[in-house]
Amino acid sequence: MNQRNRTEKPVFSFVFLCMTVFFLVFLLNQKTVYTADDYMYHFFWERSTPSEFTREMDGIRDLPLSLKNHYEGFNGRVISHAFVMFFMMFDKTLFDFCNSLMYLALGFLLLLYVEGDCRKWKPGYLAAVYMTMWAFLPAAGQSVFWLAGACNYLWMMVFILVFFLPYHRYMERPEAEKHPLLKALVMLPLGAAAGCSNENTGGAVVLLAVLFVLFWLWKREKVPFWSVTGILSAGLGVLFLVTAPSSQERMGSEAIQLSVYLKRIREIAGFSFHHLLWPLMILGFLTFCLIRCRRRDARTWAEPLTLPFLYCLSGAASVAVLIASPVILGKSWILAVCFVMIAAGMIYKELAEDGYLRAGMVKASLCLLAAYTLVSYVGAWRDIGRTHEEVQQQIQMIEEQKRQGITDVEVYLLTPSKNLYNAVENTPNVAPEKDGWFNRWMAYYYGVDSITGLERVD
Repeated sequence: MNQRNRTEKPVFSFVFLCMTVFFLVFLLNQKTVYTADDYMYHFFWERSTPSEFTREMDGIRDLPLSLKNHYEGFNGRVISHAFVMFFMMFDKTLFDFCNSLMYLALGFLLLLYVEGDCRKWKPGYLAAVYMTMWAFLPAAGQSVFWLAGACNYLWMMVFILVFFLPYHRYMERPEAEKHPLLKALVMLPLGAAAGCSNENTGGAVVLLAVLFVLFWLWKREKVPFWSVTGILSAGLGVLFLVTAPSSQERMGSEAIQLSVYLKRIREIAGFSFHHLLWPLMILGFLTFCLIRCRRRDARTWAEPLTLPFLYCLSGAASVAVLIASPVILGKSWILAVCFVMIAAGMIYKELAEDGYLRAGMVKASLCLLAAYTLVSYVGAWRDIGRTHEEVQQQIQMIEEQKRQGITDVEVYLLTPSKNLYNAVENTPNVAPEKDGWFNRWMAYYYGVDSITGLERVD
C-alpha cells in the first residue's frame, strides 16, 4: 500500500505540473494579439501586399497552391507556414491550445535528452526544465507566443528534437538498437521537416547528423542505415528550402561587401551575448566542475563531454551561418539555446550521478530560478494584457467608424513594449502612415479603405 502511494504521488505531481504549465502558457497565448505577418496569412497567399484579387482561404484545399505561391514569392518554409495558414482558418483559441501543448512537448523532449530513462524522472526535474525554458528561450514573445513565429521556431524545434532522438539514444546505448527499418522509414519525413525548418537551423541539423555518423565511424561502431536516410532526407529538406526562388531573390538583394559582413558580425555578436551569455556561463561552470572533480579522482572526463560538445558545435554553426542572412533576428537563436541547455543538462546529470553536487547549492539555484520565473511571468502578464486591451480598443474604433460610414479610419498606436514575452516587442504593427504594409493588411482584414495610426493620448 505504501509503495502504491509512493507511485501515485509522483504521477499526480507530474499531471498537476503539466496542467499548471499548460494553463499559464495558454493564458498568455490567449492574450497575445495578431501582429506582423499574422493578418497577411489570413488570406490566400498571392503577394506580400493586398490587392484587388486578395481573397480569403477557401478551406484546406487552398493550402497547396497558397504554399506554392508563398514558396515562390516569400520564403521556402512550407511546413511551418502550412501550420500558420491552417490555424488562420479557425478561431485563435485552437492555436492557443495546440501551441501550449507544443510548449509542454518541448519541455518533455529536453528532459528526455538529459535523462533517457523516464522511470528516473522526478516532478522537480520537469519543473526545472520549464523554468529554464522560460528564462532562456530567445525572444519568447516572437518565438513562443506570436502565432506565425511560434510555428516557425517553437514548433520546428520540437520537430528537430524528435528527429534527433534516435541518434541521441543510439549514441548513449548502441546495444539497445531496435526496429532499424521502421526508423529508416520514419526518418524520411522527419528529416525533411527538420531540414526545411529554417534557413539557419536546417544546415545545423545536417551537420549534427553527420557528426554523429563520423563519431561512430571513428569509434568503429556500426552505422545504422536509418542515420544515413536521416542525413539524406534532411539534406533534401535544406536544399528545397534554400533553392526556393524567394530565398534566392532575398540572398541576392543586398550587395556583398565587407561592410555588410562586418555589420552582420556585429549583430550576431550582440544577439549571441544577449541570448547565450547566461546559458554558456552555466555550461562553462558545470564543465569546469566536471573536469576538476574527475581529474581529482583520476577518472576520465573527455567521454562524458563528447556528446555535449557535438550539440554545442551544431548550435554554434546555426549562429555562424547567419552571416549569410540579410535579416538577423533574435528568435533564430532558439536551436543554439536549446542545444546548450541539453549540453548543460547532460553534464549536470554526470555531476549528480557522481555525487559531486551539493544539495544546498542546487536548491538555492532552483529557488532563484523560481523567483525569476514568478516575477517575470507577472510582468509579462501585465504587459501582454495591456497590449491586448489596446488592440481591442483599436478594433472598437474601427467598428465604430465603419458604422458611421467612415472607410479611412484612424486608430491609436500601441504603446511600445520592451517585454521579451510580448509578441509586439520588435515586430511591425500599426504605423502612423496608412500606406505601411501592416496598416494595409489590417485595413483589408477589417474591410476598410485605410488605417492611420494616431499618437496615444493619456
